[in-house]
Amino acid sequence: MKSLFLTSILCSTLVACGGGDVTINSDGINVVAVDTVPTINALRVIAGEKDTSGAIPINDGVFTVEWDAKSTDIATFNLHLSKDMLVSSDDTDLFFTLNPEKNARATLVWDKDKNNISLSGIPTSVNSFLSNNPEAKGYIIAKACGFKVDTANGNRKECVQKEVAIKLIKKI
Repeated sequence: MKSLFLTSILCSTLVACGGGDVTINSDGINVVAVDTVPTINALRVIAGEKDTSGAIPINDGVFTVEWDAKSTDIATFNLHLSKDMLVSSDDTDLFFTLNPEKNARATLVWDKDKNNISLSGIPTSVNSFLSNNPEAKGYIIAKACGFKVDTANGNRKECVQKEVAIKLIKKI
């Protein structure tokens, strides 16, 4: 009885002090001590107007990817070019930052003659994206990761993502 009373007081105190990541279930009390997992509120590709399929066409030249993220300094943020909505080792990495809240834009260049996308003048081949993808349709995926530490599951990496459908306009 005494431990139940002390547990109730501990949980009430944690919630009152802003420790809203406290849950009680049949396994006991779970307290989240550290949570650096960012949120991605919005992702935009600024290149052209959406086509009838909902994809944003990216013509030869400059395009911009912007995002609205809330994070701590202990978070990573990547932009990927993918044929599907799942980040995998087959995808092309386009951009990386350790501070997605302050670095909220990437200006890229699509060079359809060379099949590459450049960031700060450094080209990245998109041949793997284009192979077996005759329409050059896919997604720009923003993936942000951080860590959670809690009493139930320990230390683990957790990620969130948003995606925008795109179509690279290829050389004819």
